[in-house]
Amino acid sequence: MDVVHRLAGLYPDLRVFQTNHAIKVRKLYHDVMRIVADAIAENMNDFNQLAQSQNVNEHLIRIGVLYDLVYGNLHTGEWHAVPVEEREVFTILSYFRILYSLLCARESSESIKNAIYIADIGIMLGAKVFFDCKGMDKDLLTEVASVLSSAKQLENQNEPPLKRIKIDSDDTQDVTCEIPCLHRPTLEYFGSEHYDKSEPALLRGIIDDWPAMQKWHDLEYLVGLAGERTVPVEIGSQYSSDDWSQRLVKFRDFIVTNLTETSKDGPDDQNGVKRAYLAQHELFDQIPELRKDIFVPDYIGRTDVSPRIKAWLGPKGTISPLHTDPSHNLLCQVFGSKTIILASPGDTLNLYPHEHFILNNTSQVDAKHLDFDRFPLAREVRFRQLVLRRGDILYIPPGWWHYVESLEPSFSVSFWFD
Repeated sequence: MDVVHRLAGLYPDLRVFQTNHAIKVRKLYHDVMRIVADAIAENMNDFNQLAQSQNVNEHLIRIGVLYDLVYGNLHTGEWHAVPVEEREVFTILSYFRILYSLLCARESSESIKNAIYIADIGIMLGAKVFFDCKGMDKDLLTEVASVLSSAKQLENQNEPPLKRIKIDSDDTQDVTCEIPCLHRPTLEYFGSEHYDKSEPALLRGIIDDWPAMQKWHDLEYLVGLAGERTVPVEIGSQYSSDDWSQRLVKFRDFIVTNLTETSKDGPDDQNGVKRAYLAQHELFDQIPELRKDIFVPDYIGRTDVSPRIKAWLGPKGTISPLHTDPSHNLLCQVFGSKTIILASPGDTLNLYPHEHFILNNTSQVDAKHLDFDRFPLAREVRFRQLVLRRGDILYIPPGWWHYVESLEPSFSVSFWFD
């Protein structure tokens, strides 16, 4: 019961029981969660006794029924309208479901694998619930997932090594960079000439000291940290296309299928399975061990000390169509290269944004293959092209249109800030 003991050591003081409105007013929530919480608290010194009792299966059934009920509530209506207290309840239920599943299965290899999946779903759908760890607040499910992943990693040590990452030679050396290219500009210069003026720039010499620049080429390193974790990926040519969809996959399976030498360059593999793209995902909140390999560039601290950090990982040929974002963006290239095409906010009307509210930040114009017969106003647009290479940072001001295409397997990190 070593893993259960470690997870129980994270046992939160459950301030949420006193502060969460849903638990206060919904008797079913309160009664089920109090019963299973008390059973854990009463058996802290001997979980074997709890594991052997008849109550453990009954508690797991109670948790499962309530978990399914809350999961359904999270998927009713629009996501932004889901109350945060309902998501907190889902987080706590995920924690208890993991504990009781491991107790019932006596920490079998399969139960640990399933528990990692439950933790990741809880991280993605739930709200953060903190517990006190030596005077510091830590996120419950993030710590749970780290403990489980460490246990699973020990089992995976004898697995065969992955094929090396497949990165092609760069044949884009003659592509002209059509925006200013700056080597480690001062904060003052960047602020006055680019941030304040909303002018894009290519920055170099900023992230050379990131541990990620050396470590993330090693697929064994990435899989060792996150192989059993579940992540959302995009399937299809690009998110504005009819063939686009999303799927949850194991990080290891995503790596093997899309980034190793066994992967194909085309959009589909030999079985017709479409290539996947881990795009705009908060991977570093989910897996803090990877967060330690990157540092927030100083240029962000001028206006925002808490940027939103997103991961972009995928094979050659992944595309983000011409679109805009409302925040400042530092797009940092860790490995691989990307073609970027930019257009200013002043050209918005000439770029034919989609009319549907979900896609109204996305252009109907294919910036790579311009069709002036369909979109004649695009003739008036000044498009600016560049190639983003390993170690480069692209500053994209708010409202600037940008098209992004990976020229080879690529890992990028975005810092969105205000």
